[in-house]
Amino acid sequence: MSAEPCESLVCTRETFRPCPCDCVRWWSQADWEDYFRTADGMWPGRAPLNREEWDAAHAQDYTYCAALVEGRAVAIAAVWRRSEDEWEVAAVGTAPAFRRQGYGEAVVCFVTDYILRCGRMATIGFRTSNVAMRRAAERVGFRPRKAPGESRLGKADVNDTP
Repeated sequence: MSAEPCESLVCTRETFRPCPCDCVRWWSQADWEDYFRTADGMWPGRAPLNREEWDAAHAQDYTYCAALVEGRAVAIAAVWRRSEDEWEVAAVGTAPAFRRQGYGEAVVCFVTDYILRCGRMATIGFRTSNVAMRRAAERVGFRPRKAPGESRLGKADVNDTP
């Protein structure tokens, strides 16, 4: 059985579209108990990270945030500092009862804004079948990565070449 196809999009300062994310806050490594208590069910079919996995993720330069409603996390995302130039919006999940209410988009926006303010390019990867993730990412300003020498219209543009 082959793995499901995935896509990767990028967001820059030019394409970024801020959205309301007042309900989102960063979680520190010490917030694992809050994460574990509220993350169950965020990703159907997958258990939340256990303490060892949480600590390992932080050691690998992941930092998590959550959208909170009445003190409970309803959506989660992370920033992964995967290279010097590009940081990834990762581990996005929304509790089923809170989907289609903008909380997933809020955590994506919150992390993307942070990445761009740090002077990095924001990337996001997701399964091709995850239409909700694609829509949230596109609303925030994520777009397909341009090939070298390709203009926004998909044609070679002399101004785009080094």
